Amino acid sequence: MTLVSRFVFFQRKNTPRGKTSNRITMMEISIIIPVRDNQKGIDSYLDEFLKTHQTEHFPKEIIIVDNNSSPTITLKDRHLLHTLPIKLIVCNKVGPAAARNLGVLNAKGEWILFNDSDCLPTSSLLRGYLKADNGSIGYAGNIKSLGQDRLSRYYQSQEILLPLKTKNDTGENVPQYLITANSLVWKKAFIEIGGFNEEIKIAGGEDIDLGLRLSQHGNLTYAFDSIALHDFNDGLIGFSQRFRRYGKGNRLLEEIWQTNMRPHLFLPNKKTVPNVVMALLQYLFLLGGYVAAHREIKRDSAQTSK
Repeated sequence: MTLVSRFVFFQRKNTPRGKTSNRITMMEISIIIPVRDNQKGIDSYLDEFLKTHQTEHFPKEIIIVDNNSSPTITLKDRHLLHTLPIKLIVCNKVGPAAARNLGVLNAKGEWILFNDSDCLPTSSLLRGYLKADNGSIGYAGNIKSLGQDRLSRYYQSQEILLPLKTKNDTGENVPQYLITANSLVWKKAFIEIGGFNEEIKIAGGEDIDLGLRLSQHGNLTYAFDSIALHDFNDGLIGFSQRFRRYGKGNRLLEEIWQTNMRPHLFLPNKKTVPNVVMALLQYLFLLGGYVAAHREIKRDSAQTSK
């Protein structure tokens, strides 16, 4: 059987028709970036942001949340010489969910733009969201691969970091959830649904869970013109670690949403021999992570019942 490697939720959304957001303005956007042990990524992100954005296009602030890095993350003097407020806060609680929640707690903007420390902004990062503004409470930005190596091209062709589509009441394609490598969320709605689930302590599934809850609270929209570039230069080791983590996230989401999310074999979007091989490896790593998390859940459940 050939099925996509990512899951599809068949639950019908119960979206309140009257739940609409405030209009998006750049000066009401707080960018939040959780980071652990990636000083180079933070330096590169801030360098690129200041290179691609003029003062009149600055957001309200950028908040870096250091999530137990060793050594700790620091801000370079060259990034603090601009009028753009760049803040560094520390989150000692484990996991990107907790780090992002703390970032939102410290944010002053009405809108929260989530990026990752292994992403680079483009000049359209903010403008793309303004273009997509239609009163939704959350927007799924676009993620493209930074590199042009075979693995990077595979990630992009598979749209690994783009949410799956579903149809809204008018038949338009909308995202089922959000992926926080690049997504914009109305802060009021974020707070109303309780933010990220901090019980998900890994970088896998916590953003999907948030997006699914947001989709039951209001409308989500694609913002394909908001582009961030993801650095996939960690090779096959990073490939295996990433998809094992996603497989674990699938099992955690399965527990929360009570739906079958066991990975299945699938064919790649572009059917070349190298892509078929990588799709098989992706499936095996996803399945390995899923099975490992399943065992952990059973073990924890058994210990709790004693």
